[in-house]
Amino acid sequence: MTLPNDTVVKRMLEFLIEQKRTNLIPIVDVTALKLACSISDSEFWALVNDFNGSAFQLHGTSQLQISDSVIGYEQRLRWCTFSDALQYFRCIEAAKRRRRMLRMFAAIASHAKTPALTLKAILDFGGKADDGRLVEAVALPWFEIIKMIRRDPDSIYQINPFTWEEIIAGAYTRAGFDEVILTPRSGDKGRDVIATKRGIGSVRFFDQVKAYKPGHLVTAEEVRAMVGTVTAAQNVSKGVVTTTSEFAPRIVTDDFVKNMIPYRLELKARDDLLAWLDEVGQKAPDGSNIE
Repeated sequence: MTLPNDTVVKRMLEFLIEQKRTNLIPIVDVTALKLACSISDSEFWALVNDFNGSAFQLHGTSQLQISDSVIGYEQRLRWCTFSDALQYFRCIEAAKRRRRMLRMFAAIASHAKTPALTLKAILDFGGKADDGRLVEAVALPWFEIIKMIRRDPDSIYQINPFTWEEIIAGAYTRAGFDEVILTPRSGDKGRDVIATKRGIGSVRFFDQVKAYKPGHLVTAEEVRAMVGTVTAAQNVSKGVVTTTSEFAPRIVTDDFVKNMIPYRLELKARDDLLAWLDEVGQKAPDGSNIE
């Protein structure tokens, strides 16, 4: 593939800007663009590799739609270079992603008023089970939340508790568990998420999610409640208490807790939680790396 040079990039952008100004519907024939700009096939596909989705959107192999953002580049055409254009359009796309994220988070913030919107946005459900709803897959906004957390770890405190249960359920799904159940908001019997991995050495986890602000520690009583749940149940391998905060001091030396760790009980505090989400969210559905 021939890499595009500054002259080729400038010719393309001049053409796109002119077409955007003169056409009510800015759809361009690929062949016409190549001829008008004297761009070879290899140069065109190199341009697609770098600018598709930002300067334009390719439809099939014969047409492309010009993005609104090309008009903003007109004042920089005089000194247009490949690297400058690439940086410009990438910044435009990053700003668009941030705006989409803010809109999505506005919906999440009003979760209590519009639960169906958030549930549909973050998780895809496959039906009902005795203990709750079966999670079939994570939806694209789940990955957007992981991206946001990676860029700004303190954003975890903007997410409400019900959404955190969905995020954790999605994380178990991404971690390869065969069956993940999101339990009802009331009557969950101390289990927010039930995750099962079948096969040789089958395991089943109960996860209780504590979405707490900094300084609000998970108490020994709350951890003992999970110990009681795991002890009473006959169909669970391990209980997990997951929190966005930390656990009370000396909790791991509590007489009711210490003998359960690590084989029957796991305490997943903020740093461990963020590391786990980072790990299971490495790849988006299309195979690309999460930024």
